[in-house]
Amino acid sequence: ATVAEVAPAIHRVNHVVPDVPVTFSFFVIDDEAPALVQTGFGRCFDESVEAVRRVIDPARLRYIVVPHFEGDECGALNRFLALAPHAQAVCSPIGAYTTLADFALREPLAVDETSVLDLGQHRLRFLLTPYVHQWDSLLAFDETTGTLFSSDLFIQPGPQPPTTDRDLTEEMLLVYRTIGIFPSRAHLNAALDKIEALAPRTLACHHGSVVSGQIPAYLRALREHDVTGLTAWNPMRGA
Repeated sequence: ATVAEVAPAIHRVNHVVPDVPVTFSFFVIDDEAPALVQTGFGRCFDESVEAVRRVIDPARLRYIVVPHFEGDECGALNRFLALAPHAQAVCSPIGAYTTLADFALREPLAVDETSVLDLGQHRLRFLLTPYVHQWDSLLAFDETTGTLFSSDLFIQPGPQPPTTDRDLTEEMLLVYRTIGIFPSRAHLNAALDKIEALAPRTLACHHGSVVSGQIPAYLRALREHDVTGLTAWNPMRGA
């Protein structure tokens, strides 16, 4: 796992998985109440926790944000919770009710769009974005740095540098047309409306580079091109 600071006191931990067309990132916020946004896969935990140790002592973690219930988003959740006795999983109300209350070692904290987590220097707010791409989805936004933790929005394929100011929207659209992870145009548009209202300065993407420039182009590409609906993609055969 590689580690890079992508915004003030926000660090990207990135895994390259052989023969997988995208890389996987999660984020460490180094603050008085340190937080993870996503955890990575459980099977990558040993690498992940060593990467976190390059930034903070994982036992100090206070919050672990789970954007939605999926292996690459929260597969290592319970292993991090076991290391951090004061840490709490943070998720949407649907996520708390349907999955994390049963899955997590400790009762999760359900947040909505009125919630704010004060980490010290950073303040996290939340957008509820159901079906973008899972029904329990939310996005976290750091008011201090203008960083949107965009989960599975704004994916770019292949190994990419930690940050980019390039327009990679054609590559992004090709990924979405191939894998078909957004079931609903209406839900995607609603999420984009909420993101645009925040005017983020950085898109901390889960797959691909953190986007530090040309952000309107990424929003516009998802507005103007239909990436919703079913595809013929089969992950067992890769196409």
